[in-house]
Amino acid sequence: MPLENLLILIEKLRERIDTHGDALRQSEALTRYALIDPLLRELGWDTEDPDVVVPEYRVQNNQIADYVLYQDGDPAIVIESKKLAEPLRDGKALDQGILYCAYTGAGYFLLTDGNSWELYESGKTSPIINFDLTGGSAADACLKALALWRPSVISSQIAVGETPVIGLSDNQTNTTEPQPAEETTVQLASSVTDREKWQTLSVFNPEPKTQPPGKIMFPDGSRASPKRWYEILTEIARWLVENGNLSESQCPILRGPRSKKSLVDIESVHSDGTSFFNFKSVGSLYIDTHGNARTLINRSKYLIQHVGQDPDQFKVRLP
Repeated sequence: MPLENLLILIEKLRERIDTHGDALRQSEALTRYALIDPLLRELGWDTEDPDVVVPEYRVQNNQIADYVLYQDGDPAIVIESKKLAEPLRDGKALDQGILYCAYTGAGYFLLTDGNSWELYESGKTSPIINFDLTGGSAADACLKALALWRPSVISSQIAVGETPVIGLSDNQTNTTEPQPAEETTVQLASSVTDREKWQTLSVFNPEPKTQPPGKIMFPDGSRASPKRWYEILTEIARWLVENGNLSESQCPILRGPRSKKSLVDIESVHSDGTSFFNFKSVGSLYIDTHGNARTLINRSKYLIQHVGQDPDQFKVRLP
């Protein structure tokens, strides 16, 4: 996600709020379409992919969550949306969030009217992140919105961005608000790391329906040439096995902390007894290769971190 694109979008959303505020204040559906969905997409939550975003999620009986955002097949964030300027904490909203998280297993609950965004940890009643698109400068909103960037949520490193950030000029950044010392900040830099256009895997976030990178470079400088998205995952698994970082004794490795599905195992069967839908073998291990480009990249990062390695040391080169 280029940071400049996020800044441009937030400036556009601020203009929409100013121009179409009256209509947005009358319609939750319009607020979702014009404000909420575009920001979710820019932050890596593909609203057109049912593996990532499910709107109108039936939690229990007649209770419906406006959105559920998924991480590796499991609910990560439940969203309760409001029409623009409608109070977020209207009595039942927080209680609903706690209840929805309990039923879905999601770790977070988000309240938003498209302008104000409040993120809560499951079971808590005080937001861990909150920001307004129009409450300050667009750059300040941009940095705070980074807390909802999908890779940050997946890696459980939710925090606002740190200033200064490449892509924001001096007159765009807001440095009057100090960064809390206890927060882990999101470090963003140019994704191009050399003249060959190598990009670290930790910040790589592929667009849907794009071609896979032509090369992947491992920490020891060796390379592979994946031709399909799943081959990035299998080549990483192969390198981890060959270098003693991944073995049968660590299996099963699940898709995520709360997932019941296996990512790597000694058999092509999940822990719940269902068979892998798609898989490839790497030595004596079976790798679950089902998923779209973003899912496979995120699972590659998760596997690397799970075995104690750093995704920053793995790089891909775009064609």
